[in-house]
Amino acid sequence: MNHLENKIIYQVYPKSFKDSNHDGVGDLQGIIEKLEYLSDLGIDYLWLSPINTSPQHDNGYDISDYYSIDPAFGSLQDYQQLIQEAKQWNIKIMMDLVLNHTSIEHQWFQKAIAGDTYYQNFYFFRDQPTDDQSIFGGSAWQFIPSINQYYLCFFDKTQADLNWDNPDLRNELFNMINYWIDFGVEAFRLDVIEYISKDIDQHIFLRGPRLLEYIRELSLETFKNQFLTVGECWQPSLHHTQQICHEDGLFQAFHFEDITHTHNPDKWNLSPFDLNKLMTIMEKWQNNYTGTPAWAMNNHDNPRLISLWLNDTQYRYESATLLISLYCMLRGNLYLFQGEEIGMTNAYQSHISWYNDIETLNAYKEMKARHLQPDDILSRIMKVSRDNARVGFPWNNQEHGGFSSVTPWLGASHNYLSINVDNDLNQNSRSIYQYYQNILTLRKKFYPSIIGSTIFKEHQGIMTIEYPDYTFYGNFTDKQQRLSLPIHSVLISNYEQFSFDTILPYQTIIYKHSSGEALK
Repeated sequence: MNHLENKIIYQVYPKSFKDSNHDGVGDLQGIIEKLEYLSDLGIDYLWLSPINTSPQHDNGYDISDYYSIDPAFGSLQDYQQLIQEAKQWNIKIMMDLVLNHTSIEHQWFQKAIAGDTYYQNFYFFRDQPTDDQSIFGGSAWQFIPSINQYYLCFFDKTQADLNWDNPDLRNELFNMINYWIDFGVEAFRLDVIEYISKDIDQHIFLRGPRLLEYIRELSLETFKNQFLTVGECWQPSLHHTQQICHEDGLFQAFHFEDITHTHNPDKWNLSPFDLNKLMTIMEKWQNNYTGTPAWAMNNHDNPRLISLWLNDTQYRYESATLLISLYCMLRGNLYLFQGEEIGMTNAYQSHISWYNDIETLNAYKEMKARHLQPDDILSRIMKVSRDNARVGFPWNNQEHGGFSSVTPWLGASHNYLSINVDNDLNQNSRSIYQYYQNILTLRKKFYPSIIGSTIFKEHQGIMTIEYPDYTFYGNFTDKQQRLSLPIHSVLISNYEQFSFDTILPYQTIIYKHSSGEALK
């Protein structure tokens, strides 16, 4: 087993985690303040969404200076303090690298549009645009009057795509990464890494002809197979993932097949949750992928799975604990997102004025232009907007959930008075946080036994995962069902009482086949 395998990575969205200086925006000192909370959960790495200087048009994924920390989050000294203090809690820091594009406010781009041909080659400029559309909606090209040309912006118009075909650009990025390695960063998440190679004339923006070459060069010039690296990829095949994840490439990559299986064809049009389809996806990555999978139930780009798939009201505790139990039974590394450990749900805000996310606001305009009914538009946005994951973290039932003492940059979730850390920790046997602690501790212990071939089964909404030494049962319905369960040692269950002939709504049970001490 690789030394980078069987790790728990916790993603913090710094803007929304904890505000220490009372300006409505989370910051590095707020994260430092909560390191004990994170350590007690049982994590190995702390992944911070981008904290570099940025105009924040896309919440930090539009970087204007790779070498500085955005003043809203703190300073280089604060970042150094976070790295050092996290290490005392046995937590390593993962940095979010945005290598496909920069902010149009970056000095490289500003020099380019001022006429500097050296920096113009850092980006893509054309006399005439193609008809390609951007990820966030609208044309992928924007006009610059000062040079009478268009620049490529395949995501947002404030994010100019970088030209990786230019070796000078690549060297600049490699130098920057090595700077942060020397600074003390020990892991890296690579944003939209599959987009760095393009063939614009052939309208190829994803997985371009030199992608594998660039990833290999990136690894050899920086990571050298010494650090945990994870690429953000969207539904890559097993073969493609194995091509980019290897000794001279990245360690692992997200695939997101599981959490996007309801997209029909996109996130704004959803099919119902399909347990059999989910099981098939998990079985494929568990049994057929030769590398180390990266599993993430939630992240900053997606709504809360507990709201999208299961029952986030009457059975919120059971649903949250069922999901984490399922994912803990899969080999690979597990990526958690802030708030899932207390059962945070979607924000359920019904007014478009509440939303901040640029993707959501663009989608709202497009759906209005297509004359969809206002109620239908808001219903879709409430289900899948990225802002569902980006609300302030609710620490208690004080105003704004204790995230900040002033009005935050994004309004609080509708249910922060009931769903917050203090309330959850006072639930005794029904604390989701404490269940997470238990199941994550168990995973560390039984992980070597779930690396081999696995048998997945599904019947009437009940999923079974069978290993030589362990079996997982999960009822993904709101109905009590008859089920003949073997009499073995129960390692963990999300119900205090259960029988061996019945499985309760959203119940999960993990058995150890041989005798041993049970953990509740």
